Amino acid sequence: MFAARVAGEETAAAAGPARRREVHSAWQGLLELRRMTNPGGDVDRPCGWERTHLVRAAALALEAAGHAPAGPEGGGYRVRETPQPEAVAVHEPDGEALRACAATLEGAGWQVSEHREPRTGSRYLLASPRRA
Repeated sequence: MFAARVAGEETAAAAGPARRREVHSAWQGLLELRRMTNPGGDVDRPCGWERTHLVRAAALALEAAGHAPAGPEGGGYRVRETPQPEAVAVHEPDGEALRACAATLEGAGWQVSEHREPRTGSRYLLASPRRA
C-alpha cells in the first residue's frame, strides 16, 4: 500500500527509482480519481478523497512534484494537521523551498497563504483544497 511521505516517517532506504515510480503512479491515480469524481472531469482541483485526507493529499502533491520530505537529519517539508477545518500547515526551513511548495500546491488546486509562527517567527504555509 502506498503512503505519502509526510514528515520523515519513511526511511532513506525508501528513496530511489522504485519510490519515484510509486509516487508517480499514486499521483496519476489521484488525477484519475479527480477526473472520475469532479464535475465535468476537472483534474485541476482536489476531489473528495483529498478533502478527507488533507495531510496525505498535500504531501503526495509535494512529493510528486519532486520536493524532498523532511528526514531524520532535518530539512525538507513537513505537512501537519491544523485546528482549522480543511487546512494543513506546510513547514519548510528554507524560504525559497517554501515558496516553491506554495507554487506546487497552487498548481495542484490548493489555496495557499504564508504565515509566521507567533512564538518563533518561522514561516509556514496554510493550504486548503480549492472548491471551484
